[in-house]
Amino acid sequence: MQQASTSPSDPSPRLQGPARPSAASGPNSTLVALLCVVVIGIVLQITVGGIVRVTGSGLGCPDWPLCYGRLIPPPDLKAWIEWTHRTIGSLVGIALLATTVLVWARHRHEKGVLWLTTAALGVIVVVGGIGATVVLSELHPALRTLHLGLAESNLAIAIGALALATRAFGAGSLMKTAPANDAAVRRLTWIAGGATLVALLSGSYAVWQGAGAVCASWPLCGGPLLPQSELAWVHMTHRVLAGVGSLILLLAAHRAYRLPSSSVALRRVALAAMAIVVAQIIVGAANPWTTFEEWARALHLTLGTLMWATAVLLAILTGLRSVDPAAKGWLKTGG
Repeated sequence: MQQASTSPSDPSPRLQGPARPSAASGPNSTLVALLCVVVIGIVLQITVGGIVRVTGSGLGCPDWPLCYGRLIPPPDLKAWIEWTHRTIGSLVGIALLATTVLVWARHRHEKGVLWLTTAALGVIVVVGGIGATVVLSELHPALRTLHLGLAESNLAIAIGALALATRAFGAGSLMKTAPANDAAVRRLTWIAGGATLVALLSGSYAVWQGAGAVCASWPLCGGPLLPQSELAWVHMTHRVLAGVGSLILLLAAHRAYRLPSSSVALRRVALAAMAIVVAQIIVGAANPWTTFEEWARALHLTLGTLMWATAVLLAILTGLRSVDPAAKGWLKTGG
């Protein structure tokens, strides 16, 4: 048997077994790039889904998976909007399938990335199935709520996979500096994320119940202090939840930014979160001020999704432990 040789100038054994891929290797860069495509694609899919909702295009294609029995929809705007939403979802699914195959083939040692990408692939299959059921059931409100909730959850899973992959491979500048790992701030970011998601889904629920445009003023509903109808109560409940979620996320982002040990990435995400919250408040007020124009309603959902995404990133970045990517196979969190 060949023995490992050493020398004073080379104290490490020459035969070390299979080497781990370097941070700059092609497969690692491809994996991170694919996960970036997945995250951006999910945000885009949710955004176009919002456009489908505000333009009343949910039944633009009354059948599934084809559109009026055709692969390419007829020359109808609502059909094309719905078809675009479906097509983006299909492309995201293909990207997730390619990502999962790559992880299982080349990066099985990265356990966190492995299970998160696999979970994301499973969730997007379920989301697509529910999307088909939504169309075939003529847009049942409960299914629509579940459809959006799972899409937002899959966005969080994909962001987690991207953070883990970036950390493990040392790619880019996202994870170069030591994380804060502050338990109190981390708990606050999780609370902020939960409150943001509840506010987001409550807004969609209000729209699907026909309460999206019942309050023509802001911040109150107009008229007496207390709402005077069931739909007005639904709408104002969303506003209260949105206000609470926004305040908690602002506080969490501010505290994360001021942590003495916060990383460059954490500071940037905290600043982005605060800016998005301010923009969301303005756009939320712009909805009744513009008599609920379609652009304001669609942008409102998109900014809510970005608030959720930044809350998830804050929770991840405040929970990271410093690890040596060359020595650890996957990212550890918490603690």
